[in-house]
Amino acid sequence: MVVYNRLIYYRERKITRKVQRLNMQLTLIMDANKTDTWTYHTKKNIFKVISKQDLTETLYTPFDFSQLYDRDDFKKIQKAITNIQNRETLSETLTVKSAPNKDGLVKCYEITLSVLHRNRHDMPSEILGTQRDITLEQQRAENTRKLMLRYHTVFNSSLVDMIYYDADGYLADLNDKACETFGVKNPQALLDRQMKMTDIPSYREMDVRTIEHTQLSSITDISQTKATDERVPEVTRQGKIYYEVMLGPIRNEDNQLYGVIAAGRDITEMVESTHKQKEASKLIEKRTKDIQQYIRDINYSLRISEARLVNYYPDTHELEILSDLTETGKRIAQLHAVALIHSDDRPKAKHLILHMDKRRLGTISETLHTKLPDKQGRDIYLNFNLMPITNHDGIVTHYFGLLRNDTEMSYTEMRLQEETAKAQEEEQLKNAFLLNMSYELRVPLHAVIGFADLFKTEHSLEDEPIFANEIKKNTDVLLNLINDILFISRLDAHMIEYNYEVHDFATLFDSWCQHGWSETSNDARKIINNSYKSLRVKIDKHNLGIAIEKLCNYVGLSTNEGLIKSRYEYLHDELIVIVDSTDGGMDLEDATKMFDRFVSDGKNKRIGTGLDLPIVKEMIEQMGGTIDVLSEPDKGSSFFIALPCEMIDFERKIVI
Repeated sequence: MVVYNRLIYYRERKITRKVQRLNMQLTLIMDANKTDTWTYHTKKNIFKVISKQDLTETLYTPFDFSQLYDRDDFKKIQKAITNIQNRETLSETLTVKSAPNKDGLVKCYEITLSVLHRNRHDMPSEILGTQRDITLEQQRAENTRKLMLRYHTVFNSSLVDMIYYDADGYLADLNDKACETFGVKNPQALLDRQMKMTDIPSYREMDVRTIEHTQLSSITDISQTKATDERVPEVTRQGKIYYEVMLGPIRNEDNQLYGVIAAGRDITEMVESTHKQKEASKLIEKRTKDIQQYIRDINYSLRISEARLVNYYPDTHELEILSDLTETGKRIAQLHAVALIHSDDRPKAKHLILHMDKRRLGTISETLHTKLPDKQGRDIYLNFNLMPITNHDGIVTHYFGLLRNDTEMSYTEMRLQEETAKAQEEEQLKNAFLLNMSYELRVPLHAVIGFADLFKTEHSLEDEPIFANEIKKNTDVLLNLINDILFISRLDAHMIEYNYEVHDFATLFDSWCQHGWSETSNDARKIINNSYKSLRVKIDKHNLGIAIEKLCNYVGLSTNEGLIKSRYEYLHDELIVIVDSTDGGMDLEDATKMFDRFVSDGKNKRIGTGLDLPIVKEMIEQMGGTIDVLSEPDKGSSFFIALPCEMIDFERKIVI
């Protein structure tokens, strides 16, 4: 018994040491793997947690044990235990979160549940749970996920082409911008085919293993490359491409190559734009030389024809005369210029200056007798041919034209007139013939003689259309017709802007009527009946003025004698304007067609340009008003304009 007792004692000690050694090994393993173990007794409904340090056991009720985990995740643990108890599964693995500790930190565990013991009915009586702390792994995975998300965000949203090749030089990724640049419609097919970096013509001589940071600029004819060496069928772009790219290798701390990133951009449009700019610069240089040659030709023509270029500036009331386009012209003040004109022609000169100071449209062609003597001691006659120059708003900025010495031609005309007068005394038929010839010659002589002489001298072929145009230039009627066509076209397109402001109609009405009658030359007597001292109404001053001036001009042109009378009144929120004439007139059928375009009066005679009344009617109607006419043959016509407008105040004239 003593021997047997000692034998058992030594065996127990050996077993105890082995158990201790195994427990130490288990503790080390659990600590190294950051693993905890616990069991769940199905019958007692008790959780038992085994300490890693000394393998001691701590008992927990389900409620106490649930406080160690997130509430929803503990429900997942209970459901997994139930599945094992019901023998639906042999084991389960799930990821759960712990309850926050006192610092608010939450850990993440991977729990594996399996059967530890079974009862005699082979039902699970005790379930083993091993949980491993995977908080750091989850954090690293989350950081990796966020890093990849940032990488893909930057890579795909970049405004330049981003292409990534792996360490072996195979295409690993490319963004949408690169697909757009090269016309790649199926990028996944390109990635699946494992295209190599050396398939790109610009990279074929490169070794991906020794590549360094490199910036390249290349010119590639994609169409030619695909026709001779098709390596990238997914590229659908055609033609020549100018491309700029920066290649950068990606290496780790040990200088091992991870891959190569290529950041590039298509500079084809920029390069082609530069080429176009250079071509444009050459074209501008050529045009500049042509203009300089043109200026030299004009200067030569001015010199041999003794003509001068002239500008008149209404702002400064100065006349500028140039004999050379490359030099500054001589400026003469308005009063000084008038003082140089002969007394017989001063009224005519003042009328021309007034015409230009008021910035009226229409060309000016007039010959003035000056007090300046020529080499033969004769008074010089100067012919002015000026045209208005307008800005983009249609406002006249200055007048430009040609000043020509017509002394010889004027004296020739005077001699012709003298010879004609003498011939009239000798023979009436001959005198009549000479008179008609003088009249017929007077009109074309001004333009034909001067410019015909220029054709005989050395000149540029580019100047011949200018000389011919001056010889055949249109009359003032044609210019007015063109202006009216443009104006009525703008009316038809509703491009005229109407700005309604408060103005004194009483002070404007007289000037509008007089201006409308200023170009009419007839024996008719003109009367303006203005019964208001002041009538302030809200109107469009500019456009209403044009309408009244054109109406007065039309009535003036259609009246040869008798009386022309204009008047107005404000009644029932409408401004009524009436223009009467006691000459002409037409029957009712013709009167209804007066506002049609390009129609004649009842006598088959067109008055003005044929667009005056249609323009007036369209303008008045666009301002919300109406226009009508009453006419009777040989008794005259009456035009009525009714324009709705707001009256601010008025003051009538006192009639004694």
